[in-house]
Amino acid sequence: MSGEDADVKYRGEALQDALAAEYVLGTLHGRARRRFEHSLHSDPGLRRRVTDWQQRLAPLNDAIEPVQPPARVWTGIERRLGIAPAATGRGWGQWIWASLAFWRGLGLIGALASVLLAGLLVLRVAQPHQMMVVVLADQQDRPAMTVSWQAHDRGDKRLRVRVIGHATMAPDTAWELWMLPEGEAKPVSLGLISTHETQFVRLPPKLAAQVDRARGLAMSVEPAGGSPTGLPTGPVLYKGACVPL
Repeated sequence: MSGEDADVKYRGEALQDALAAEYVLGTLHGRARRRFEHSLHSDPGLRRRVTDWQQRLAPLNDAIEPVQPPARVWTGIERRLGIAPAATGRGWGQWIWASLAFWRGLGLIGALASVLLAGLLVLRVAQPHQMMVVVLADQQDRPAMTVSWQAHDRGDKRLRVRVIGHATMAPDTAWELWMLPEGEAKPVSLGLISTHETQFVRLPPKLAAQVDRARGLAMSVEPAGGSPTGLPTGPVLYKGACVPL
């Protein structure tokens, strides 16, 4: 290992936390990443910060819904790899065994993966709608639930709520989800939620337009049936900022 990649002592908790976050997100590149990885071997505190960020960001994976590429993407991949079936009366299975191009294609798995990834990225960029994700955490920054939705959809909107772990609700209480609007506006109720692992909250068009511009969401404990005042009355257990993906 070169001298500039040798072990580095990162001073300051803020710097360590920022570097750990960039490392987990994959935005730390080149020599900086190699130096950071080398320091992980001898710095338990740095390793703990990386683990904390991995656990903190893991719920985002569950909030991203898969995108099925259209048939033209697969056709384009086959054409670029030279394995598109010929226009004959033979079936697909017969063509595979008879075609030398297919066997050459097996040696190009890496290229196939690259082309597929590029296609999916193009589809992702071309999508007119944007996914919004909120990781609601407690006061110790431990994720407790995620909320996600497609932004800028017209009409009704469905929020996908995923509760992490085996949550419990006290008797004669309710969990109420709140939108935290821009600026200093008061919280707006989005409805009641349960402890079920995966659930959906349907919003009317008026709230659907507002939630796309919200700065965050929160969840409070209310009396059975919800807040009697239209504002949070019980403790706010979880909150988080809206993040576009």
